[in-house]
Amino acid sequence: MGIKEQVYLYSPVFLQNLLTTLYGYQLQRDRYGPVYQQRFQELMDKRAETIDVAADQLKRLNEFLLFCQHHSPYYEALFAELNLQLPFEKLTDLKQIPPLEKETLRQHIGSVRTDLPAPIIGKTGGTTGKSIQVHYTKADMQIRMAHLDYFKATHGVEKGMRRISFTAQALVSEHQRTPVYWRMNRALNQLLFTVKKISPRTMTAYLQAIDEFDPESIDGLPSAMIELAYHAKREGIELTCRPRAIFPTAEMMTREERQLIEDVFHGPVFDQYASSEGAPIVSECRCGQKHLHYEMGIIELEADGEVLVTSFDTHGTPLIRYRVGDRMTSSGKTCSCGHLGPVIDSIDGRKRGYLIKPDGQKVFESQLSSLVKVLPNSVERVQYIQNSERDITFLYIPDWTRFSSEHEQQLYRFLKTLLGADMQVSLRAVQEIPREVSGKTLLVKQMMA
Repeated sequence: MGIKEQVYLYSPVFLQNLLTTLYGYQLQRDRYGPVYQQRFQELMDKRAETIDVAADQLKRLNEFLLFCQHHSPYYEALFAELNLQLPFEKLTDLKQIPPLEKETLRQHIGSVRTDLPAPIIGKTGGTTGKSIQVHYTKADMQIRMAHLDYFKATHGVEKGMRRISFTAQALVSEHQRTPVYWRMNRALNQLLFTVKKISPRTMTAYLQAIDEFDPESIDGLPSAMIELAYHAKREGIELTCRPRAIFPTAEMMTREERQLIEDVFHGPVFDQYASSEGAPIVSECRCGQKHLHYEMGIIELEADGEVLVTSFDTHGTPLIRYRVGDRMTSSGKTCSCGHLGPVIDSIDGRKRGYLIKPDGQKVFESQLSSLVKVLPNSVERVQYIQNSERDITFLYIPDWTRFSSEHEQQLYRFLKTLLGADMQVSLRAVQEIPREVSGKTLLVKQMMA
């Protein structure tokens, strides 16, 4: 834990709210600059235009490939080895470049990086436990934010409206006894709720705080929304808030869970997909179809549905035909909503496994996968095995060229912070994590009957 985190967690609640707001103003400066304004206006203006999507993508692709050739040592060498002739004449020429595997990116992350200042870090542990850290330029982040805000604007939600966000961040100290599990970011008019404190004992307080804030939109991890919605149903708690829209992210929902969220929180749900590495955004329109934001990149689907992404807005750590680890299906159908991006029929890579703490609190994959982010690129893969109510085995495959004994101690400290003092945690370095019969390697393996 860094000094800033320690200062925050040991501060009183009122000061934590102030620090959260100050950090919000910093994010606002980074995310909402001139590049954001330009892209957001471009997206708004396009609604009245006729666009040749393939031609637009080809232009953006060639610009991005030429950038990679001149600024990334990895791609400069790869393109020379392939004798690649740029610019491409058609989008299918992209297949001349071999797919970029997660392990290749992890091992060669230094040479993939470009020579541009890219201070914003995207960290992912992923639901398979792979550890990757990538860098964005500020312009990259502003473009991503413009697309996210455009998606929300199509559903009547504008920046600055009252917003609730469910986050896996440690907003609340383990030592706190006051039942206030949320912090206010006044810079963005955003009330942040930590999912780490959601348990049968605290859920009513969460629901009361949501109703008092009366959000105009709700976003974040759907596992938290689902747990709270089930609790509201069980306890007969009726919320009076009426958000314009609810935007879950990072985890899958069943149709029944989606309906439950809509019934309890009294707002329509619109799904979205992206990745911490920087995959192009896919978002749901008012007709219930999921569209690729084609200005951000290209998604290719292999025969088995595996996704390869080429993301035009990854100028710090460029991604070309990157195997992100998810699966999708697409029938090529069109939609009457007016969005010109290709329709994605289903996204099949997101899961919601969890560990159960003795007090009944569930710790979901989205929280567990974030743990490996503290050691970027020095751990290849991890797995959590819950053997009993209080017994967790944590398997990890270290990259011994980067991993040190201090890293294991750091992992242990974060695990104890995440899971609590009541859980017995055993760490084991292994050479391989066994696959299941299905061929998948699970992040969470639940052994309790």
